[in-house]
Amino acid sequence: MFLGPALDAFGYSRIIFGSSPSLSSTSSSTPRDWYALAREVLAELGVEQEGIDAIFMNNAKAVYSR
Repeated sequence: MFLGPALDAFGYSRIIFGSSPSLSSTSSSTPRDWYALAREVLAELGVEQEGIDAIFMNNAKAVYSR
């Protein structure tokens, strides 16, 4: 995954997690698989809980509740 460079470029407050697969995808992975993978990568990068909450929840709330 390219989360490290994205975090470096944009910071935690400008990233929203999404897991919708492409309609043309032939992968059998599920949104749960993508979520687990993203959480694992963020843990490996040493992202603190505040950043994780921003990426998976708070940023979307801020954008879509306007």
